[in-house]
Amino acid sequence: MQKHSHKVGWCSLCDQGWIEIWKDVKTKELFVACDECESRWEHPLDTVKSSIATTIFDEDIEILEPTEEEIVLKGWKKYILDSY
Repeated sequence: MQKHSHKVGWCSLCDQGWIEIWKDVKTKELFVACDECESRWEHPLDTVKSSIATTIFDEDIEILEPTEEEIVLKGWKKYILDSY
């Protein structure tokens, strides 16, 4: 995964990576995933629920960094960390 600034938290599953906002190219849906262990959640608030984490390798997926506008429209701007 590439590095970008849409970090929403530290991964409690692997304790080694940042959870960042990503976009599924095919579905256009936003989700969050760890940049280290690649665990995935459907919403930033779900990251504390390790039991519902999946992996981006669970399906054939192409991801990219979402635009600032896409993040704002989804209502997820408030989850992005100011500093880290």
